Amino acid sequence: MSTGKLYSGYVINPTWELTPHVLISPFSSSEISALDEKLDIKISAGKSYLDESFGNYSLVPKGRLAIEKVLSNYHLKKNDVVTILTTSANFYISSCVTNVIEKFCKWSRKIEKNTKLVFVNHEFGYPYKGMKAVADLGFPIVEDCAHTFFSDGSKAEIGKYSDFVIYSFPKALPMQLGAAITSNRFPLEADVNEMYAKYILSKLSDLVSEFENIKEKRLCVYKRFEEELRPLGIRPYFELEDGIIPGVFLFKWNDNVNYPKLKEFMQSNGIESSVFYGQHAFYIPCHQNLSYDQCSYIIALLKYFGEYNND
Repeated sequence: MSTGKLYSGYVINPTWELTPHVLISPFSSSEISALDEKLDIKISAGKSYLDESFGNYSLVPKGRLAIEKVLSNYHLKKNDVVTILTTSANFYISSCVTNVIEKFCKWSRKIEKNTKLVFVNHEFGYPYKGMKAVADLGFPIVEDCAHTFFSDGSKAEIGKYSDFVIYSFPKALPMQLGAAITSNRFPLEADVNEMYAKYILSKLSDLVSEFENIKEKRLCVYKRFEEELRPLGIRPYFELEDGIIPGVFLFKWNDNVNYPKLKEFMQSNGIESSVFYGQHAFYIPCHQNLSYDQCSYIIALLKYFGEYNND
């Protein structure tokens, strides 16, 4: 039985009950709290933010439910196709997206003769480039901004050409649920469940004044990873342009890295992470609630893997 090993001052491969848990989401168990009894007063800041940022929006509990709610507007038949486009053009797409689409119809990574809708995934905080070209194809467009809540979408023209845009709050904020559907074209129904809406608005109200600080912290974490992992041969997958606030630290390593083994190693040491399937790439958490030591721990794990586990 593993008893753990010290490396760079951190315990590697601890026993399961003493393994830390670092998520892609900034949520942690320390964020658990009950809704405030003075809820109607507390939600005003969050509601004002959404009113000013989106105007026309609907709140739902989860991003997957938001996708399902949006797709239900198109009367898709089983042989119709939703074409999925992504920032990287990589074949990989989360099953959270494809499983919902499969409730309605088929999906493809290219335009098919029976394509009825284009679903654009702005991956990991990096907006898709070429929305005008997508619009010129003539299909309805839905945009998935699950990881792109904080990125500046003005250059990418997020929302300009699409019917709907979907945001997932737990990807960006320490919340356990919450998603928003926005539209510049169609009126949206009132929130389905008032208590869910109050939860979301309450959490947003607590955090909205910190949004600029959150962006800065995310960039600081990203730049630290970039700098300290460079000697290992690790490089960011995307170029970090002005206005981009990454949802994860997505990186390329050497071609001989055993990425499935890296995933198993990182997750067994408590770091939510995964292979960017279809590419020689991997992603780890990169958010505002990562402490200095948590970042150091992640860096130590990658160094340890590079030295001892990559075979």
